Parts: sequence; structure tokens; C-alpha cells
Amino acid sequence: MKKLLLLLMAAFVLILAGCSTTSPYDYGTNWLIRENDIPQYYSKFDLFYIGKAPAGYGDTHDIQFNWTKTHTNDIFGRGIRVFAPVIQQPDVRKVAEALEYYLENFHEPCHPFVLLAEGKAADMLYEAMQEVDGVTVENGFIAAYLPDMQPKTAEQIADDFYWDDLKAAATADDYGVIITWISCINNEKMDDPALKKGIYCINPLNWKLDATPGTAEENIQAVFYMPEHKNIFWRKVEVKNFCGAVIDPEKGILNVTCPLPLLHVIDGKFTKNCISIFAGNIAENARKRTQNLIKHREWRSVK
Repeated sequence: MKKLLLLLMAAFVLILAGCSTTSPYDYGTNWLIRENDIPQYYSKFDLFYIGKAPAGYGDTHDIQFNWTKTHTNDIFGRGIRVFAPVIQQPDVRKVAEALEYYLENFHEPCHPFVLLAEGKAADMLYEAMQEVDGVTVENGFIAAYLPDMQPKTAEQIADDFYWDDLKAAATADDYGVIITWISCINNEKMDDPALKKGIYCINPLNWKLDATPGTAEENIQAVFYMPEHKNIFWRKVEVKNFCGAVIDPEKGILNVTCPLPLLHVIDGKFTKNCISIFAGNIAENARKRTQNLIKHREWRSVK
């Protein structure tokens, strides 16, 4: 009898141990920004961001935090909640875990949310989206802005997200969409064999898929983080009408006419700064797509 009691107690301890597993994202130290204390009703949409300052900027916590803040709060302004986990090394599994944690613990079902990343971080977030449940229009998914991710056709994107019924953005206000472009600065040479006719590319200045030029006047505002300034108030630089851009359909790229010295350019890309170049347009567009989903829901409820 005593042995049976001990076995039962051991089994109970094992069950408790299994139930008490914790996630690293339980702790605030594993988030650069985690605004779960802001009431959901205050947020028109949540913004989940994956990103890290380029190596040339430094790797202190302050630099990573300020880089993240510049790419989220400073660009999108008030009326949103930001969630930006710490991802130390490129790891799709970690990104998927952080996204899943956000959806299960901080996201109110059906509340609008937007995903944002660029370059290699965009590749990781794109893959993570395929591994996580809940990235659906029914659950509030508006758009994933993933500039400079690996080139794909619109058909490939639709196939990758067939089960969630997501697709590549086709207009300025559709939702449940993936949005991307391949930035080429000032006609710098780009040798990627994947760049060819048929690659999906949308112009963030006019949200068109063809070669209609986007003018500098259409560029609402660029927002850059410049950590080299000693004065902390000068580290965020805002430039209205920063540049124009036009799609080259034969190569599937977005040619960007940059008026300032290039920052961290690799293979023609404005590395880790393609969000910054079109910051104002991305923010306005996210609000527009969110509003369109809300209107659609209201119409369905009346119908």
C-alpha cells in the first residue's frame, strides 16, 4: 500500500512538472518592447516586429531597443500596441515560438494585427507564419510587411499559405496579405539569379504591381535611426518626400532613387533600412487595410 502511495505521489509530481513548463517569453527581459499592459481597446491594431540593428550600429541593449522603437512606435505612432521579442541569433523556431506566444497570451481573438520585418528577419517571419496557428483573417490578421525577403511569385505565396487563405497583396487596401519588394538602390548591380520577370513586387509609394513610378512627393516620410549622433534627440531622423521608386518588371525589383549617401548597402540593398525609407507609407497603409477589414466586418454584421 505504501509503495502504491509513493508511486501515485511520484506520478502526481511528474504531472505537475509537465504542467509547469515555462516559455522564455514569459519574462519581459526577452522582449525589446512588450506593450501588453496597454488596454486592447486602445489599440487599432497590434504590431508584431522582428528585427535587429545591423552589426555596424553596435549591439548594446540600448541600441537594439532604440532601433526597434524607431521601426515601430516612432513610425506607427499612437493607437497601436507593439510586441518585439529578442531574437539573438537567426532561428525560425524562436521566431515561431515568439509569434505563437504573442497570439496565445497577448492577442485578443479577432483583434487586428500586423506583422513587420525586413531582409533575413522577414524570411524567418515568413517561415514562422507557416508554422503557427492563428494567422488568419478571421483572427484579425491584416498584413505582413516583409520587404527584401527571398524573391517569390504571387503564386508561390498563395501556395505557401493555402490553408490559411492568405495571398500576396494586389491592391492598396486588401487584407490577409503578404507584402514585399526587393529594394535596389540607385541601380546598384544585383546578381541574384532568382530576380527575374514574374517575381512578386509591390511599390510601397503607390501600392501598384506595374511600372507606374512612385514619386518622391508620394513618399510620406522616411524615418532613420542614427546612433552615431551624441545627442540622443538627433538619433531619429525624419525626412519627408525622401525618394521615388519604380518597379522593374523584367527583374522583379524596386528601383529606389536615393538622394542621400547610402547607409549599409550590400548588393544594392539598403540593408535593414528598407522599412525606414518607406516608413510613413507603410504606417498609413497598415491603418488603411485595418480600416477596410473593420468596415467589412460591420457590413457583414448588418447583412
